Amino acid sequence: MPIELSAVESILILVVCVLGYYWFLYKKGAFAPKEVPVSSMENILEVPDLIPRELLTEGNRSLMSLPPHSESLKEYEEIDDSGFEILEDENMALLKEAEIVVDRIQDTLNNIASNPPNPEEVSSKIRAIISPYQIFLETEYFDSINTYIALSVERDCGIKLTKTELQSLWN
Repeated sequence: MPIELSAVESILILVVCVLGYYWFLYKKGAFAPKEVPVSSMENILEVPDLIPRELLTEGNRSLMSLPPHSESLKEYEEIDDSGFEILEDENMALLKEAEIVVDRIQDTLNNIASNPPNPEEVSSKIRAIISPYQIFLETEYFDSINTYIALSVERDCGIKLTKTELQSLWN
C-alpha cells in the first residue's frame, strides 16, 4: 500500500534530507578552511606579470611618461575669443526682461478667452503687458519684440497687425 503525501509534506522531507546531508559533511570537516601550501604561493610569485613588480614597489614609483609623439599634446593652443562678446550688465538685464515680456505675451496668446479671438481683446492684453516696458523703445529689442508680436498674433490668433498698430501698443 503506497503512502500518499501532499506537496508540502514532500518538500519538507526533501529539505530535512538536504539539511541532514550538509550537517553530515560539516561534521566530517568538509567545510573546514584548508591552508594553502607555501610552495603554491611561491609559484604564483614566479608567474611573469604584464607590469613588472619592481615598478609597483613603494620606493620605485615613477610617473608614467608620454610617448614622444604625444608630447605635442601638452602644448595648449591659444583660443581666439575675439568673436565672443561679453554682455554688459545692462544688456544682460535687458535680455532677461525681453525674455520675460516674450513669455508673458505667449502665455496671454495661449489663454485668449474668445474664440475666434477678438482683435480688441488681443490688443488690449498685449498693450497691458508691453506698455510698462518703455525701456525697450530705443534698443534693438524693440524691433525684435514687435516682430515676435506680429508673427505670434498672426500664427495663434489669425490677426494681422500693421506697423502702426504695433507702435500704438507701446503707448
